Amino acid sequence: MLHARQARAHSKASETKAAYRAIDAAFAAYDRAGPAAHDLPSMYWWSQGECHEVAASCALSLGEPARALEHFDAALRHEDPYDASTEARGAGIYLARQAEAHLALGDVDAAVEVAQRAIEQLGGADSARGTSTLADLRGQLTAHRKARPVADFLDLTA
Repeated sequence: MLHARQARAHSKASETKAAYRAIDAAFAAYDRAGPAAHDLPSMYWWSQGECHEVAASCALSLGEPARALEHFDAALRHEDPYDASTEARGAGIYLARQAEAHLALGDVDAAVEVAQRAIEQLGGADSARGTSTLADLRGQLTAHRKARPVADFLDLTA
């Protein structure tokens, strides 16, 4: 987990090589780890899928939305997937970031569809991070307000 946090910090600082080295280290450390039953109880949420979610967020911060979408997809399809049912807030935040990636690639329809899922996921989670992430996404979508699905989404979430 330490490597993943380090990767996120490097990505926020636009340190591409250091971020991807830390992501690689996070995946390698996870692969070397023992059985989950031997982990501290506080690590119940850490999985290969979570590692992919962090890698996706890093790629998005580094301006690589296509790479981000690959990791978002891998997070859910991996044999040790991200568990959205136990982490409602995190799942909603990752969905909002996935919507940002679609938007960065110019796929407004996909961005709105995923943004709607993010709203549904965060519906019951009272979270400053979730609220902030959705506000950022709404800000990015505002530039596309002339598209009917975007206008509807912005009106619905106003």
